[in-house]
Amino acid sequence: MDLIAPATDGWEDAQRFLQGVCGETRFVPPQGPGLLDRIGLVSPYAKDRALASVVRERLASGVYGAVHVEKLGMMASLPPQMAIPVVLDIWSYGLPSPLAIFKSAGGTTGRPKPFVRRLKLGLYDRWCWPLTSCVTVVSEEDRMRCEGAHPGQRVLVVPNGVDCQAIRAKSDHAMSSPVLLFTGDMGAEPNVEAATILATEVFPAIRREFPKAELRLVGRNPDPRVARLAGQGIMVTGAVPDMQVHLRAATIYIAPHFTGSAGRTKLLEAMAAGLPIITTSLGIEGMKVQPGRDVLVADQPVDMIESIQTLLASQPDRERFSQAARHMAEVWYDWSRCLWPLEPLYQNLLAPKAVAC
Repeated sequence: MDLIAPATDGWEDAQRFLQGVCGETRFVPPQGPGLLDRIGLVSPYAKDRALASVVRERLASGVYGAVHVEKLGMMASLPPQMAIPVVLDIWSYGLPSPLAIFKSAGGTTGRPKPFVRRLKLGLYDRWCWPLTSCVTVVSEEDRMRCEGAHPGQRVLVVPNGVDCQAIRAKSDHAMSSPVLLFTGDMGAEPNVEAATILATEVFPAIRREFPKAELRLVGRNPDPRVARLAGQGIMVTGAVPDMQVHLRAATIYIAPHFTGSAGRTKLLEAMAAGLPIITTSLGIEGMKVQPGRDVLVADQPVDMIESIQTLLASQPDRERFSQAARHMAEVWYDWSRCLWPLEPLYQNLLAPKAVAC
């Protein structure tokens, strides 16, 4: 298996990590869309000329039997005509309706961009899916949404996973100065909203009771709205070379996902690290964890404040939720268990087809 990907922030670390996993990795510096692409852009995703050129060149070699595309935006890099099967991994699925966006924005006159982008996403979604042999998602809920929106489309559930051998579980839950941790792509809108709620509505109350408490917002590409949150006990790191440094330092992991698709991969890292976790119902959607046993679920900022205070006040509770999180990561979400659905999928796609005589 070879990997072709855009050379975005952190690509050097990704290349080192993938040595020995992929046959060949190629990270392509972006060039952006060409003039004709910009003029005719009706897709919500811009086609990068350099990436599309490398993909086209590789596929022309004829050595590949299938293409696995990570996320919908990468479909723009494929040639118009594909002679081999395409598997699209969209992680999670669920687009708000244009009517919902219209209502939430108070009409389209004030905020037309979300409304127009949703229309483009819907059109692009319907154009891309018929080009695929299978679409993979991470939960049964996503599968049902996909099949409802695209009847007849083959949809396969492949849960997100984590390498439990690579991430060491936290063993010491004694606390002097509390560290609250939230991780993710800090340029993604749902994470920007989550970080803002955490920093402005939740953390000040924690800081009043625990003056030495620290909030770390760790992840690449921090939006200016996130960068402005730094100070008064709040650290905004940007991209970091080793996430485990922050996982080991954290007292509690908090994922306040109130909108968008939940960032399950980062949540799984926290579970593997044996951190007590506080998140929302959306944050654990489609996961096998049980609220109150494996994680704490708080769907309002005031409830999140109470849950944080409860854990900070009780080391036995922190240890109990830590052990439960690590156990769930090992039993259900280690990569050795999560990837098995892909093997029969590709065996079927790559099997020689019988030809009638």
